Amino acid sequence: MKRLVICLLGGLFTLSVACGQKSGTFTYPTNKNVVRIAIQAPDPNTNLVLKQAFRLHGGLQPVSQPSAASYVLKFDGLGANGMRVTIRPTDGTPESFPVQGKDLREAALLAADTAVQRITKRPGFFAGKLTFVVHLSKVRELCVSDLFFQGFRKLTSDRRQIISPDWSPDGNRLLYSSNKSGGMDIFMMDVSTSVRRPIARYKGTNHGAVFDPYGRRAAMIVKNELCIHDAILAPRSKPQRITNNKSRETAPTWSPDGRRIILSSDIEGGAKLFEVILSGRDKGRFRRIPTNISRECTEPVWNPTDPNILAFTANIGGRSQIVIYDFAKRTSRALDSNTNDEGPSWTNDGRHLLFSALNGNVHQLHVVDTVTNKRVPLHTAKNSFSSPDFVYPRRFR
Repeated sequence: MKRLVICLLGGLFTLSVACGQKSGTFTYPTNKNVVRIAIQAPDPNTNLVLKQAFRLHGGLQPVSQPSAASYVLKFDGLGANGMRVTIRPTDGTPESFPVQGKDLREAALLAADTAVQRITKRPGFFAGKLTFVVHLSKVRELCVSDLFFQGFRKLTSDRRQIISPDWSPDGNRLLYSSNKSGGMDIFMMDVSTSVRRPIARYKGTNHGAVFDPYGRRAAMIVKNELCIHDAILAPRSKPQRITNNKSRETAPTWSPDGRRIILSSDIEGGAKLFEVILSGRDKGRFRRIPTNISRECTEPVWNPTDPNILAFTANIGGRSQIVIYDFAKRTSRALDSNTNDEGPSWTNDGRHLLFSALNGNVHQLHVVDTVTNKRVPLHTAKNSFSSPDFVYPRRFR
């Protein structure tokens, strides 16, 4: 759930000064060494695209001299929409991979992702897609683009409030909430056509809808309670209630295997994170996540590749920050920042997070490498953007 929903719900949670135990530290299971790479691309436009892409990855550092690099990456065009990347390590045998995209730009990003996969043993994320909310005076509209704000498209012009967009795993649909009809309702939109239909239009506030990892079900909050829509693509199906706790619940997130859900609830006072039991005799009951870092923990997002890692937003010292939690060690680590950060969303590599940073009066989208703590703004536009969500479409995987 993006932070805007808290405002729209009329002060759902009271911001608290952080207390509790000092956060622990842990070593993320990824090599923290920064690898130097040299990029060679005969086409200047392709060269610019590639440099923009690699600057987002905290584990790879482009250098100008091939002699100073551990890998030389050579990119050659293959027709109008193809690219070949040749990876030359300083102490190994070169590898070469051809890729195809819808155009040369997409092919270059897919080729760069291929190089990232071979070098870091984790997927690249440069060819992924963004959805987010643009702030236009007092209204919020839904938008999509790539990571570099190319292909920017505004999907709604309702002049209303839109919150918490969420991609389907295939990148074809979006779930989001809007007060287009008065109350806050949940809609699903086909991105290619912008055709939408209501999913939850019940009295009260409906929000926080998120697809499961397979795109067949969705979790959502209806009348402050967790519901699961078991057939989200079926036009006449309805969500079924899971909890009945007389508490205010927000921001459900699925585990990578789609078998568990964590959400934020005020059932114990303040906003804390809980795992919800989804089946059996204890269905609907809560198990608290011992984050031990703040009285206000919201917006949990489960890591897509590591079920032991969770990101969330916490109020620490009167400022909202992104926190990484390790289930195995029961430790929390706040990411270094001097801005108010919220709305985390993992990329497909399970290493990088997108989020909205409030600097002054402007919300700016950033990406942070949770291994090296390198953070980079995704745009220079003066408009405010928030509630980012990321997808790496299945056709690229």
